[in-house]
Amino acid sequence: MISVPTERGSRLSLPVSPIRARDLAPIEHAVADGDRLAVLHRSAEITEAARHTLGDRELFARLDALIDGGGAGAFAAIEILGALIGDTAAARLAELLTTERRVLRRHASWQLGEREPVAAAVPALLHELRRGGIDTFHAHRTLRHWSRTDAASILRALTTTLAVTDEPAERSRLVDLLGAIDDRGTDEFLVDLAVDPYEPDAARIAAVGALGERPSALVDDALTALVHADDAIAAHAAFSLERGGHTRASGAGLHVAQLVLAEGLDGQLSRGGQGETGGVASLLVSLGDALGSHPAIGHVTTIGRGTVTDALIGPLVDDDGPWSYGTIPLGDVTRPVSNAGDAWEHIPAVERGVRRALHTAGRVDVLHLRMADVGTLVGAEVAAAAGIPTCFSLAPDPHNVIQSLQRRGELDGDRFEQLDLDQNTWFRARLVERLGRHADRVALFPRATSFPFLDSIVADDARAGGRTAVVAEGIDLASLRRAECEADTGTPDVIRELHDRLAEDRRGRPVLISVGRLHPVKGMERVVEAWASNPRLRERCNLVIVGGDLGHPSTAERAVLDQIETTLDRHPTARDGLVLLGGRPHADIARLLVSVRRGRAGAWAPGGVYVDGAMKEEFGLAVLEAMAAGLVVVAPSTGGPSTYVEPGDTGVLVEPGDPLDRAIVSAFGLVDLPGRSDRARRMVETRYSIGTMASQLVDLYSADTA
Repeated sequence: MISVPTERGSRLSLPVSPIRARDLAPIEHAVADGDRLAVLHRSAEITEAARHTLGDRELFARLDALIDGGGAGAFAAIEILGALIGDTAAARLAELLTTERRVLRRHASWQLGEREPVAAAVPALLHELRRGGIDTFHAHRTLRHWSRTDAASILRALTTTLAVTDEPAERSRLVDLLGAIDDRGTDEFLVDLAVDPYEPDAARIAAVGALGERPSALVDDALTALVHADDAIAAHAAFSLERGGHTRASGAGLHVAQLVLAEGLDGQLSRGGQGETGGVASLLVSLGDALGSHPAIGHVTTIGRGTVTDALIGPLVDDDGPWSYGTIPLGDVTRPVSNAGDAWEHIPAVERGVRRALHTAGRVDVLHLRMADVGTLVGAEVAAAAGIPTCFSLAPDPHNVIQSLQRRGELDGDRFEQLDLDQNTWFRARLVERLGRHADRVALFPRATSFPFLDSIVADDARAGGRTAVVAEGIDLASLRRAECEADTGTPDVIRELHDRLAEDRRGRPVLISVGRLHPVKGMERVVEAWASNPRLRERCNLVIVGGDLGHPSTAERAVLDQIETTLDRHPTARDGLVLLGGRPHADIARLLVSVRRGRAGAWAPGGVYVDGAMKEEFGLAVLEAMAAGLVVVAPSTGGPSTYVEPGDTGVLVEPGDPLDRAIVSAFGLVDLPGRSDRARRMVETRYSIGTMASQLVDLYSADTA
């Protein structure tokens, strides 16, 4: 035993290095084998063993070697450094903030938030804070955490940095931190920023947002004056002055809130298929309806994101009914939020929005969280502070991505670093694991693939009982039934539009259809490439892509559209056979699926096929809808589809790395199998209706885990 100083200034008796350099061997072997998933798993185990203990010289040397090697090994080493106490670990993390490798700076920023303030690291963290995105998020969280014990030093460095920063977005990120630090002495500074007409709008909006949670005569007078100004700040000031508006009255039954940072959750899915308003948005709206109709449920509040105008006006839904909708306003012209990934740096606004939405909802008995994003992280923290139980739908999304890419041989060290830069893979994996262990309820997806952390959660619950349940996602079968009826009685507008868009010399062929967001993870460009590059397939069918905002595409949508255009340049004869319909309301999608199966005289033949081009699907709601419509489906073998698609009968499962075009050709060979369509529909109706899902969730919400 030795006595060592802690970062709080006291002394603590500890054993010298309870973990030794040799304990890193499992990580080093996994790195050598190229098994990034094993590195992730082993790092969690070793980090936990290292927590609150010292390291010795040999251990630090081996950690340095892992960091120099980059990729998953570097992330694991930085994670272990974050757990070790003492000046040596802190100094190494601070040094990493000056490396040229951005991804390592990001991980160091994150891990520094696990320890007491390191004065030498503050300037570098403020530099990272100004960058935007997940870099801002980690630096913000660390500096904010440090401000709880040393607010004066953080505020001094922050205001000094503000004085020399002119770029609008960077100033707004600094003001976000200023407004998030719990120090009322900054009120006057924030007011000055908010009312200054020479201050960039983005920084003024950040100041106005922070002032909304700092009521005082000074603040309220400033916000009231801003409301009457004729500029972009007025709406934000009005929203801040509302401070949550009215609170719903409590009633009988469970009161449920469900939160996802998706856009367009207005009850009508008016932006269906555009931006991020895809399967999860459709699910939440349908599930809200199904839960609200359940006798055990008193009220359902569905919370998504939107603009400040969306939040002020509110959705066109009767608040006195069993459903209501809350909007978290995010972004502005300088710092747009076109998808949930853009929201990481807006964590103060997300926190304010979640608190406000839950306050307005009144009594909340359970907050249901999905997705590994900043909304879920904040939702869990706000709920914990308010004493609200949480339910987490656990999809091992980052783990599945890593596994899928490894199986395709597309994940060396450099690519893993790039994946982490693009998708925050390591942090999101840890977020999923933490929520899986600490949420009050866990809804597990049906799965064919095992992951160690999932197995441990299930094993723990087998001993305690009641905290977890397998809950399959469901679809709204009523929309498909209505579409069948409409097909018999008339021609919906979307069907007429598709008829008109098809080139005359391409008519009479069946349709290959894919529905989803125009985002790289959905693989729409992969579908177009598979179809256009295979002459046999290109001549056999026309391809219809449903999804995306074609008029005003987001950055992600534009990237996918550019890739599609590049494919068509290589295969110009395919142009006449491809129709991009853009995003459509859910009812139109049901009409299209039914029509693709049934055919339309003079336009397309019956017996079309549905294709999902994603590398993995956590569950695959659109695939289920296509099966319920009677279509043969092509879907990835990883994730949910493998639990309900019967290969060689109801569809074709595509292994990572296998040619998608061959799978589609095989799928057309299944169209005429006797009874296939009926089997697929019965399976979905029996196991995957939205009503079944709602009933299973009510049982989970109500489970006694005492």
